[in-house]
Amino acid sequence: MLPACKWLSEQGNWVYFDCLPQYHSVFDLVSYVRACGSGGDDVIDVEVWPRRYEEYRKSKKKWADFVYSHPDIKGADKENIVLDKLDNKPADGLPENYNLVAPFGLSQGFYINPLDLITRARKEMGKENFYVLCPPDIRIQGLNTYTATSVEQMAKAIRGATDFWSINSTPIVLASATRRGKTTGFFPQKGEWETDNIFAFEGMVCLD
Repeated sequence: MLPACKWLSEQGNWVYFDCLPQYHSVFDLVSYVRACGSGGDDVIDVEVWPRRYEEYRKSKKKWADFVYSHPDIKGADKENIVLDKLDNKPADGLPENYNLVAPFGLSQGFYINPLDLITRARKEMGKENFYVLCPPDIRIQGLNTYTATSVEQMAKAIRGATDFWSINSTPIVLASATRRGKTTGFFPQKGEWETDNIFAFEGMVCLD
């Protein structure tokens, strides 16, 4: 939703985003929207789950197209995610040169086995300085894992990777904002879940 927030801000509005506290660190990376609990003078409700989820599925539209069909934000460039407060410093805890794979995510209708993806990535990227981007509760014996302490650190880790592969989850969205022009390997949702996939961006290569 960041492109919608940026567009609304450019129209002269103060923009707040109603979301759960665990997502608030996203807003440390942008100047044009702030997190809030709820309410506001003019509320634009574009939430899909759960109330509009069945409507979305029946529409056959891509997720972003469905959301951005709302008349109050349809003028926004939904493919332009701008993290204007992200500095140029590298991510904490990673070497100068490394490859990174992000095989984990939430709400994938089409399941991609993380271990299969890790095995393929390590084989093609090489064993040296190979890292797996992991949630804090996952450790993989014998492999280097990286758990970002914030959304900022995750964005920097993804940006700084020489090679980066991801499924359709938060890391690929961050890649669209930080890796344009750099190659990013993408493993999409398929079949009835295909509409959930992120938009294509410069440098993204579908590997499956």
